[in-house]
Amino acid sequence: MRTTLLGCSILAVFCCAACDDEGEKVPAFEVPALSCSPADWPTAATVGLPGDAPALTPIEHDLHTDHDGQVFDGVLLTGRLYVDHPNVVIRNSLLVGDMYYAIYTTEGGTGLTIEDCDITGGVLIGDGFTGRRNHLYAADGGTRNDGWIFSASHVLVEDNLIDGLVGSEGAHLDGIQVMGGDDVVIRHNWIEAISPPIDGGGVNAAVFFKPDFGRISNVVVDCNMLIEEEGYYPLRIQAVGEVVVRANRWRAGHLGGSYHLEDTVPTVWEDNAYEDGTPVVWGE
Repeated sequence: MRTTLLGCSILAVFCCAACDDEGEKVPAFEVPALSCSPADWPTAATVGLPGDAPALTPIEHDLHTDHDGQVFDGVLLTGRLYVDHPNVVIRNSLLVGDMYYAIYTTEGGTGLTIEDCDITGGVLIGDGFTGRRNHLYAADGGTRNDGWIFSASHVLVEDNLIDGLVGSEGAHLDGIQVMGGDDVVIRHNWIEAISPPIDGGGVNAAVFFKPDFGRISNVVVDCNMLIEEEGYYPLRIQAVGEVVVRANRWRAGHLGGSYHLEDTVPTVWEDNAYEDGTPVVWGE
């Protein structure tokens, strides 16, 4: 059963579930049914590039996609892949890239799917992105300030393992950082926002929604393990429209509260708790 915490009068001109603070209409959004449970977490043995995967085909130079729906399967990408076409699929691969990006999605690269990959390089995604069963971490001797970081709409980030992050100087590290977009679902990920000491910076959150590049609306955070050390709030959200937070689990050890919602009231808040069963209650 859906627990709804917001309501609005049918006589109201504006309602926080339908409009933002400036009165702009928020896109309609149907809250999906809960399709996961906080168990069987992603591990290095179950997601990412399998240990017994066949030898990968190296791509050492920068490359542009050349047709819609192009599939890259079993590649070692040490150059940069520009995704210029819709519905490209990358799977069973190791994505390293140059010092900035492994994947760079241009305006035409909607509907990109990345699945079953190890990812140590940067990934710039566009609308319609799906990231599923990937392992995101810093390469040996390298840095990785965030697991997924994006500003995009109609995004599903599901069943990923994010660990082994290493912040560069001045970084504010996040497991997943969303900077703009509508219809963003963060589902059943293991997220460790942990890093060696960061000169001039620190750990910010396991999951962080902050509209730095545009309004964020209609977000779902389901069944994630939220782990943070040296930071205050493992879950931070600033968004409008439907804000659904349910069946997530927290690990003790963070410095502050369990969550911080800025100018945001959840429309659904259900079954959120620490690993030992202690409830994480909205408003407390």
